[in-house]
Amino acid sequence: MKEKELLNIQQFLPYQLVSLSTKVSDSFAQVYKNEADLTQPQWRVLSHLISSGADTAKAICELANMDKSTVSRAIKQLEQRQLLTLEPHPEDKRAMHLCVTNTGLALYKQLTPKAKEWEASLMSSLTEIEREQLTLLINKLSDVVES
Repeated sequence: MKEKELLNIQQFLPYQLVSLSTKVSDSFAQVYKNEADLTQPQWRVLSHLISSGADTAKAICELANMDKSTVSRAIKQLEQRQLLTLEPHPEDKRAMHLCVTNTGLALYKQLTPKAKEWEASLMSSLTEIEREQLTLLINKLSDVVES
């Protein structure tokens, strides 16, 4: 096989997306780490619990595309910090129902403007048309891989 036929990983879309995602996530992680001493899994669990209505570890695993052990560890840590509570699930006796506490909701409300500010700063490098195109392209690629 000739060298020009070999895959150039730097130009391979999956690699580019993962690389960008990691850089964006790591940069944003500084916001919730510095403001609330949250880890990335803790932030993701708390965010999904509040914004998506996911109320079990299994639902969060599916929505956030996270593995079970990472989610379980984050839930335990958030419970220790009294940001969420665990209660028996009314319909599934094997599952626990996750409930955000007032403290957890207050923290999320405190972080929300900082998250939006961080996102606005990141997106400020794009024009309005580019932002719209980016959203459309992300949605289009998501539809392709989810079908």
